[in-house]
Amino acid sequence: MRLKAFVLAALASVVSAAYWMEEIQHQGVASFNPDKSYQIFRNVKDYGAKGDGVTDDTVAINNAISSGNRCGGGPFCNGTTTTPAVVYFPAGTYLVTTNIINYYYTQIIGDPTTMPVIKGSPNFKSYGGIGLIDSDPYLNSGTLQFRATNVFFRQIRNLVFDTTDVPGTVAGLHWPSSQATSIQNCVFKLSSRPEDDHTGIFIEEGSGGMLADLVFYGGKQGAQFGNQQYTMRNLTFYGSKTAIMQLWNWGWTYKSLNIYDCDVGINMSSNAVGSVTLLDSRFINVNTAMTTFRGDISVNSTGSLVIENVDYVNVPIVLQGPNGPLLRGNPSGLVHDAGYARGNTYTPNGPREYEDRDQAYFPQPTTLKQDGKFYERSKPQYETYATWAFLSARSYGAVGDGVTDDTAALNHLFQTAALTSGSVAYLDAGYYKVTDTVHIPGGVRAVGEAMAAVILGAGPKFSDINDPQPVLQIGNVGEAGYVELSDIIVSTQGGTAGAILIQYNLNPPAGSSSTLAEMPPSGLWDVHTRIGGFAGSNLQLTDCIKTPDAVVHADAKCTAAWLSFHVTKKAGNLYIENNWFWVADHDIEDFNNTQISIFAGRGVLIEGKRVWLVGTASEHHTLYQYQLLNATDVFMGQAQTETPYYQPNPPAPFPFTRIDTTLGDPDFHTDCQSVQYGTNTTVNSDGSLTLGGNPTCEMAWGLRILGSQNVVIFGAGLYSFFNNYNVNCSTLRSGENCQARIFWAGPINLGSGFSTSIPPRDTGAGNPGKFVMSSRPPSHQNKTSGSSEEVADPWVQVYNLNTVGSVSMITRDGKDLAGWSQNLATFANTLALFHY
Repeated sequence: MRLKAFVLAALASVVSAAYWMEEIQHQGVASFNPDKSYQIFRNVKDYGAKGDGVTDDTVAINNAISSGNRCGGGPFCNGTTTTPAVVYFPAGTYLVTTNIINYYYTQIIGDPTTMPVIKGSPNFKSYGGIGLIDSDPYLNSGTLQFRATNVFFRQIRNLVFDTTDVPGTVAGLHWPSSQATSIQNCVFKLSSRPEDDHTGIFIEEGSGGMLADLVFYGGKQGAQFGNQQYTMRNLTFYGSKTAIMQLWNWGWTYKSLNIYDCDVGINMSSNAVGSVTLLDSRFINVNTAMTTFRGDISVNSTGSLVIENVDYVNVPIVLQGPNGPLLRGNPSGLVHDAGYARGNTYTPNGPREYEDRDQAYFPQPTTLKQDGKFYERSKPQYETYATWAFLSARSYGAVGDGVTDDTAALNHLFQTAALTSGSVAYLDAGYYKVTDTVHIPGGVRAVGEAMAAVILGAGPKFSDINDPQPVLQIGNVGEAGYVELSDIIVSTQGGTAGAILIQYNLNPPAGSSSTLAEMPPSGLWDVHTRIGGFAGSNLQLTDCIKTPDAVVHADAKCTAAWLSFHVTKKAGNLYIENNWFWVADHDIEDFNNTQISIFAGRGVLIEGKRVWLVGTASEHHTLYQYQLLNATDVFMGQAQTETPYYQPNPPAPFPFTRIDTTLGDPDFHTDCQSVQYGTNTTVNSDGSLTLGGNPTCEMAWGLRILGSQNVVIFGAGLYSFFNNYNVNCSTLRSGENCQARIFWAGPINLGSGFSTSIPPRDTGAGNPGKFVMSSRPPSHQNKTSGSSEEVADPWVQVYNLNTVGSVSMITRDGKDLAGWSQNLATFANTLALFHY
């Protein structure tokens, strides 16, 4: 109580103060950097920046970013985790005359209470760079300095980019990036002069990623986006000629777009655009909301478009094709799209060409919505909190050097935070080695520094593959409570085959309101798992080099996790955003990013109720990347996966050969017996497929949905690029035969590994014409083994499914339903809808 009273009094005494990040004692360390004087936090004013809008601050800002022998500034480093940094901008206007060059593993953060402005001068010159901030400059060779698909762990927040005084062509920000990256709470002020060509954000490569809470004013293009996949939420555009130029993609999910007074909203006229999902958005006073290269014929080829809950106000044309309008709006009124789909559908059989606004395709899961829209929530930045509300891990006795056992210190920190109202546990940058479970009780708010606060599980506690234990446990099983966690990484060190990296057990208090406004979900933002491939992991090139030319028996010292992230069966009411659950495929510290073989059993397991996964990715786990097991009320937005590069050498499930039926582990031996092989992929009389190309079945699943209800997935990219580190299998010429299957949906029959029920045939199977489904999914029921009780049908809706390297795109109850060759699009294969 004394702690509680102290903090409340301290908060009440604050009238006006700088943002806490500016004033807090900075004790973060780069644990595995040999330079022990290396500085994590850099205030640009400490490096000479004035922020007065008159002084040229370019050199000072670049010095703040680059000091300390960091990774960037030339072709000498392709990535490292040993030089993380926060580059902080206090309030002010920072005049720049040439590019600010961003470095690897950098968080550029402004004061959110008075957002600083980076302003391009009238004589701004771009000497080979792109944008006021260039986060991956082009080298003289014409290639990006950092390979865009390997650019991880970076953020930009709370900045205003102002290019209005810059003549000619310029961008506010160049951002070719991939997983665990984000731009949040930024404003882009762009010139709309006819002679200028201004863009707010330019992205041309990568495998992202998350953008949220951005505002764009003016510009020839508000933003230009090209990337494998992305989730973008709450972007607002005012007065751009074209708000968004979609350069290319495999899959893209836009949520809560707001486009005002633009000529074109989203230009998708490139034939390199695979699939776009648009949710909970509005276009107001826009001449043409969207353009596409696809005409009104052969809508099922080369991609898909899905729209749900979008308003068009004073919009004459909703969708413009190459030969004229495909969807008309109202030039002086409202058109509301409750749902629209254009592409191939499987309900569950197919493909059916579809282009319509039939509401049966868009059921409304009200449990996942607030005020008629799918729930969303931004990462908290604690702008109103005083500096002394933050409880430093190092001040509570943690060392964070990657060597000292910090288990007791972290548990003490989180226990104190739970008991201290109004506090935030602050994990200074560092590697906190723990040899026993770290427990976070309900009531804790915690934030890490520089996305370089790493909880590192190590030792015998986590090494028994037959007795898995959590490294980080959020709540006890059955505990009620609420947490907020952000910018924290959980990892392992060495052979830790029994490690569950994050176990989530919390649920709302009993009897609490079920409305999201009164009882918001707990939140995990930028809480990542990273297994191997970094300094201090003992899971690097010298430890776990790939051996594709030998028969592989997984090395115990490279078997480093049992499960990455688990929402247990009694848990729920959880919102997670921009989380990456990664088993390293390469050594980040190695100049050549050389591939390595790390073995981790399971990716993301969701058993609970009411869970939102927004912009998440899970990669390279042995059994599966995502599994929903008897889960209820689950939203997924642009989920992305990759199959381990080493498979099938060894094949799944090795080395995790013990099937845990209580957690619904896949039984590959049993499941793979249901695959029907043939010379070519053909459609059988019951609508199932015979798979050609002799693809391997014993490969990790990208996504498994078992016995789950009320599941909606808006964008999923399930990728399989390699067989035993050979990429030739994932090409059109090879027949996309890296693996037989990648996505399973059906009821669960514990102990058998798969359901033997036969999916019903749709009336008119094989009819290539338009198809309008009924308001309910096809009915089929299964009985739990040993019980006479019938089990309710799972209810699963997947929009814009994109796959690479899998012959079958959908397996339902052991039957393969969708073939890659039926759904050709870009490099990825795409279908608009699977309804089960």
